[in-house]
Amino acid sequence: MQLEKWEDGKLNSDKRDRFNRNVDKMKAAMLEMSQNMASLEKKMHHLVVNASGDDNTEVVGMRTNFNGTYFESADLRLTATERTIANQLAVTELEMANLRADNVRLQDQLNALYGATEGNLDLYVDAAKGDDVANDGSFAKPYKTISKAASKIPRAINGNSVNILISPGYYNEDVYIKNKQISSIYIKNINTDTLDVENKQTGVFLRHLNIQDCSGYLYITGINQLNADLVPGKKGTFVFTRCSYASVGFCRFDDPKAKTNEVPAVLIDGGSKGGAHNSYFVNQYAAQVDQYTSHSSFPYTNKGSNNTFGIIADGSIIQVNGTLGVTTTVAANQKMERNGGKIF
Repeated sequence: MQLEKWEDGKLNSDKRDRFNRNVDKMKAAMLEMSQNMASLEKKMHHLVVNASGDDNTEVVGMRTNFNGTYFESADLRLTATERTIANQLAVTELEMANLRADNVRLQDQLNALYGATEGNLDLYVDAAKGDDVANDGSFAKPYKTISKAASKIPRAINGNSVNILISPGYYNEDVYIKNKQISSIYIKNINTDTLDVENKQTGVFLRHLNIQDCSGYLYITGINQLNADLVPGKKGTFVFTRCSYASVGFCRFDDPKAKTNEVPAVLIDGGSKGGAHNSYFVNQYAAQVDQYTSHSSFPYTNKGSNNTFGIIADGSIIQVNGTLGVTTTVAANQKMERNGGKIF
């Protein structure tokens, strides 16, 4: 709005000046009003209108979201929007948590499949000082059970071997190792330098070891038989099924419950290869049994007495290198061939 001043010279100067001053005041007032309106429009732009649908001051567009959903008030619309966003964020956070958990499981599976180390993997076990929960299997923090150490063997490994090193103690457990493609796995008494299995016990006592479908070289040394009557299915103290090569050395089998319960000391099964050597067998049902097309050796370095059977070739082949040093209560049972099995 543009106001014009009175310029008629017929009026006296005093009246003209008062009139002009009023015009200046009106212009200033109009400018202030314009500035206030701009400020009010800005505030209205950010205003949350909390009114009913019957209020003619309601900004109707504020009550309808971009999907066309109509709300009774702008406040209800904004509340619903915030609630929807919050729910979506909660769902997203849950999905992210599941994704992180899946990632951890995937990493564990990759470690189990390919191994977590480039070198040899050493796992220590100590029945007295070990802990299966808090410890990591290192020399300073050994596991308590052999089963725990066995569970940490990856399916495959880039290094040369896995070593489970066992301190003297009683391990009244059933240890299972399955489906490993590793060049060599050693399960051994940590004190191998002191072993004299023909004259004394080894100090590491284990109830049952069962290894299945493993490639590479499997070597068990310095272990003493324990609680043979509790072996699952009475199958055998050491059982090897479909294994490339299993070697049992410097072990002592002396639990008479093996004889009364007909539990073999060593069972080579399912086409496996290997055999016992430098071990001692006394009061056993059988020192070694081969079955289902297995092929093993049983050299003269094995000793023992008072066994029901020495070695049994059940549809398999056992090679005896030298004179069989494991004797039986009935001489004819020292070598037993069944189902086409052969002992040479």
